[in-house]
Amino acid sequence: RVVLDANADYYEGAPANAGLVLKMVPDDTMRGLELRKGSVDLIVNDLAPDIIHTLVGEGRIKVETAPGVDYAYLGFNLRDPLLQDARVRRAIGFAIDRDAIVKYLRRDLAQVATGIIPPLSWAYAADQEAFTHDPARARQLLDEAGYRDPDGDGPLRRLSLTLKTSTSEVYRVQAAVIQRDLAEVGIALELRSMELATLFGDIIRGNVQLYTLQWVGATDPDMLRRVFHSGELSPGGLNRGHYINPAVDVLLERAARSTDDDERKSLYGDVQRAVAKDAPYIGLWYKTNVVIYQPELTGVSLSPIADYTFLRHVHRAATSQSHQNP
Repeated sequence: RVVLDANADYYEGAPANAGLVLKMVPDDTMRGLELRKGSVDLIVNDLAPDIIHTLVGEGRIKVETAPGVDYAYLGFNLRDPLLQDARVRRAIGFAIDRDAIVKYLRRDLAQVATGIIPPLSWAYAADQEAFTHDPARARQLLDEAGYRDPDGDGPLRRLSLTLKTSTSEVYRVQAAVIQRDLAEVGIALELRSMELATLFGDIIRGNVQLYTLQWVGATDPDMLRRVFHSGELSPGGLNRGHYINPAVDVLLERAARSTDDDERKSLYGDVQRAVAKDAPYIGLWYKTNVVIYQPELTGVSLSPIADYTFLRHVHRAATSQSHQNP
């Protein structure tokens, strides 16, 4: 554990508490149990949706939520011959029921995503194309790409792909839902789960077809340049899918040079619309920020990036029994 003492001479005023104790509890279930029995006071964005649902349903623990900017997505390796056709990638986007993922897997603690730039950002393009759950459209796109159904309602598939994901239960269950949705349009999806470090290494090396990951706190629209410019290809850059669109490169370079906010917003809007059409990523959801805490605590709040600066305002009501300092 880490013990932090309050700095009474802090330039914005002394904290409302005497200090913090940060406990390292690596298991998700154990974190929930620690909160339930009162040996932990507060958890920020570190419990599975099902555990949050259970704890809140018991009626004693309090919860605060706020829209977040963390972005979960399905990524493609565009160097793979099967995934170079945007129609295949778009078909996958239309096949996935993201509303069901948000409602049932995320327990509504998320918002269906479009692109990396979240709706909270000044640069967000509300008119960019968003994938809806449309299996008929997905099948049509696969037909157009040359992957016709070989046997109607029979067992043969149009094509087979592999999705790699982490060993996290939430992501493994999500992968199984994606597998089911793609099977509905004739795509066989093999699932492989692995430790995050191994998964990340495979993505960097291009040893993937499809993968699921999450960008954390992407609020600056220049993130689009780092992720989608052809000069940022992995392993040295963040363009891990090897997406290359010269027109997008030009827009990103102009936006990076511009000092006019209106021009930048317009340019970044053009980028978002182009990327949505090309579909190097399929946005799954934006994470809702969640802080779950003991009922005697006051001063709890959340920012879009779910940082911990609010902790200096948190204190325990004087009439309550103390578990430990926050």
